[in-house]
Amino acid sequence: MKKTLCLLTTLIAFPFLSPVMAGEKPFPAKNPVLKFEVPEKWKTETDAKDGSLAIESPDERIAIHLAPVPVGASLEVFEKILPDMLKDLKDAKVVDKAKEHTEDGLTGYTATYAAKIDDKAAMCIFVLFKGDDEHYVLGTIFVGEAETLPKEDNEALGAFMKSLKGAK
Repeated sequence: MKKTLCLLTTLIAFPFLSPVMAGEKPFPAKNPVLKFEVPEKWKTETDAKDGSLAIESPDERIAIHLAPVPVGASLEVFEKILPDMLKDLKDAKVVDKAKEHTEDGLTGYTATYAAKIDDKAAMCIFVLFKGDDEHYVLGTIFVGEAETLPKEDNEALGAFMKSLKGAK
């Protein structure tokens, strides 16, 4: 548990990192809620049907999924949808309970869990980003075997997290 908390702190507190990042990207493309920079060499794929975006580290140990959603963004709504997001996780344990967080013009509701995915330890961060005019984004960040994550991946994820900002 101590390692998990240290990793979470590391992922959130990377203000002095400067790994190479691709250009700033708004999401969703139409009526953006947030913007961010994708680390260089990371793969991105947009689903043409629903507009969701998948971002993965080169070794696929970090997977970030963003999807526009029609639900309102509030702590109460986030707490109601969280159980459905946890269904496919094995042995999910709360690391950081659901709470509101606002920074750089972006408000989100976050919760962090330690769990198992494919029988391997994983850190799972769930976020519901609040936009304007009924535009919201649901985000999931999965980090496989976080305790042994290579330094480059850890730094790139930290820089990605730091790059998240409100679109306006």
